[in-house]
Order: sequence, then C-alpha cells, then structure tokens
Amino acid sequence: MGSEQTPPGGGSRTFEFLWREGDRPRSSPGPRPGLSATQVVVAAIAIADADGIDAVSMQQVAKRLEVTPMSLYRYVPSKKHLVEAMFDEASGAPPGLDAVPGGWQVRVEAWVTALWGRYQAHPWMLRAQISQPIGPHQLAWFEALLAVIKDIGLTYEEMVSLALFLTGATQGLARISTDLARAAGEDDLISFGEALAAVARPDRFPTLSALLSAGTFDLPAEAAGEATSTETDLTFGLRQLIEGIEAHVAARAERG
Repeated sequence: MGSEQTPPGGGSRTFEFLWREGDRPRSSPGPRPGLSATQVVVAAIAIADADGIDAVSMQQVAKRLEVTPMSLYRYVPSKKHLVEAMFDEASGAPPGLDAVPGGWQVRVEAWVTALWGRYQAHPWMLRAQISQPIGPHQLAWFEALLAVIKDIGLTYEEMVSLALFLTGATQGLARISTDLARAAGEDDLISFGEALAAVARPDRFPTLSALLSAGTFDLPAEAAGEATSTETDLTFGLRQLIEGIEAHVAARAERG
C-alpha cells in the first residue's frame, strides 16, 4: 500500500482555512443568498475597526450579517480561525516596492512605513492573537521585504533575522503609539512625561531625570500635521539600523 501524503501545511486546519480556494458564497435554504468565508471575515473586521478586537464574537458577527451564530460555522471553523483570517485579510497587499525610486534603504523604509500604516488603520491587529504569520497576505509582506534585501550582501539567515526584527520593531512601536494615544484621551490618566516627573527622582533615575529637566518628554504626542513622536522614534531607529547593516556588509566585503 502507498503511504498517505500529508497535505500542505501539515494538515493544519488554520493553514487550510487561510489558504482556502474557491471561496464562493454557499447556497442556503430560503430567499436569502448564501455567504462566503471572506464575507464573514470582512464583517468581523468592520466590528473590530469600530469597537476593537474584544468586541468580535460569533454572535456579533452573525448579528451584523443577519444570520444565526451557528450558521457561521459553515464558513469559519472557530473564532480562533476567524481572528487569524481577520489579521491576514486586514494586512492587505504589500506596497509595490519596485516602483519606489532609490536604493534598498529607501525601499526598506517604504515597507516599514506601509506596515505602520496598516496598524494605524487597524489598531486591533496589534492585540489580535495569532499563531503563525502563514496567511497569503502575511507571506506576501515577508516576500516583499526579502526581495528588497536579497542582494545587499547578507546571508539568508541574516535576511530572515533582519526581516523579523523590522516586523517586530514596527509592531512594538505601533502598539506603544496606540496605547499612548488612547491614554491621552482618558481624563483619569496623566501624560507619560508627567508620570515620569512624579517618580523619576535624580538619586534613583539620574539619566531619566536629566532628560526630564531638558524637556525631552514635554513634546505633545501628536502635533498638527506632524508625525507622532513614536513614529519619529521608529524612523530614527530604522535609519540607524540601516547604517549598521551598510557598515556590516561593507566590512564583510573588505574581508573578502
């Protein structure tokens, strides 16, 4: 007897759902047309955009689609699978970096800026619990970045490390940005600078105290028409990282 072949993704139900094909509306009894898995995912995204990821439930999605909660399981295996698909769908297509003028440095910055924009458009993505970034859109973002840095002199392992670091750094700073923005809108919370000033005594936190005295944390979280301070932090850090990669590659080339 021949051995049974393992399907792509090792038989993972999450993998199979994210890479589903032929996602056409299924017929349903009565006059109401059938739904598709993508329609369910899009409805869930609309709820998350309006009220956050915690507001997403099978019941609320069903209510939005005017169907029963149990009927959704014909299209989505579980809420976990729904959230995984929401994250991938909201990621969208990566930017067309080939059209960005300039070298790889400018294209990496364009990639990071576009990813930052995704998280600003859908802040709930920063709190969504997903298992692995294996959806088609997520892999397309990964591929787009790898394609930019594949010929700059890094090993394959270094390429992956750089791509993962850029993804994680962008996610982390985007989450800080959304947290600070949310806190700024709550009357019972003081600003980050005010909180530091209340506790950062010079004897215990001498460096922080010096920065406070210099007014480093006095800048508003967002000025009219200007980037947020966290976005400025991201740009600064990215450019220092790029300079470090350039130096690393140049040193390797000199060694032969």
